[in-house]
Amino acid sequence: MKKIAGETSHFQNITVLLHYIGESNYRIEWTSKMTKGSTNLVKTGKNKYVVMRKWPEAKALTDVAANFTSRNAAFVHFIKNVDIIKSNDETINKAKQRCLDYFTQCEHIKPVTKTAFPKPRLQGALGREVIVKHKRNMSDIAKGHLLQLIGNKAEIQVTQRYTLCNPSAKQQFDTTQVYIL
Repeated sequence: MKKIAGETSHFQNITVLLHYIGESNYRIEWTSKMTKGSTNLVKTGKNKYVVMRKWPEAKALTDVAANFTSRNAAFVHFIKNVDIIKSNDETINKAKQRCLDYFTQCEHIKPVTKTAFPKPRLQGALGREVIVKHKRNMSDIAKGHLLQLIGNKAEIQVTQRYTLCNPSAKQQFDTTQVYIL
């Protein structure tokens, strides 16, 4: 994998890199200097995309990956799962715009000029400890760390179970059930 000169952008504590892998594949990498984590969008083949979330070793969290066959779905998932901790909205939007510019360039599609990047609920909590509440009575059912946002679901690395009986280390819950501690 080689990094092309001039394809690195810095936005305060955020670095966005574009790497070309072969002739038509690429990787867009978003790295946070604050968390030392990174999120990557990788095109591995025709209609094959992977979004990977790598945590710093000190966090002791499981790295996560999601596969996609739709480029748009992959890009949306990538943008929803980048680190935004300790960054203001203007900086975050500039970095997201740069990722979108790289994406449209690599996919050979028309540039998108009028963008609005909504800030998903819980995006600022990625990697942080969260509590999961029951849908009906709002009692605590589990505690853990937020790994990624998948549509309207939050994937949690469960560390404590209160009334949750599923023994899986990673589980998905509706985002409306998840709260930052």
